[in-house]
Amino acid sequence: MAFILDASVAIGWVVGRQATAYSRRLRLRAKREPYHAPTLWRSEVVNVIRSLTRRGAMSIEAGRTAIDILDRMQPVLHDTGLALSDLLDLAQRYSLTSYDACYLALALELRLPVACGDGPLQAAFKAAGIKLA
Repeated sequence: MAFILDASVAIGWVVGRQATAYSRRLRLRAKREPYHAPTLWRSEVVNVIRSLTRRGAMSIEAGRTAIDILDRMQPVLHDTGLALSDLLDLAQRYSLTSYDACYLALALELRLPVACGDGPLQAAFKAAGIKLA
């Protein structure tokens, strides 16, 4: 079954120190099943890799390699198309950032589970009736 891919899980696919058993399992699943993300996913993964290289947690070369891999494994990207007021309402209702509310909006729209490694975000998805991948 298809799923929504959160940036936190995707980073675990390309940064060894960020990998978990959960992210590894989902990486294998992604080889067989389609995965989706809001359009902001691209900016999020680049931001995380940039932050890791800036802090010296990974080399610039390793960061470029990680980005190249993520670019080749790109999910099906979707614009949520929500009005800003609707996005704000969703973020406030579930105590999310606007970025995380985009993942929730997409999950609600596509009726798909979400692959997410963030505990508070997982709780918000469950509260909204969204299953975890």
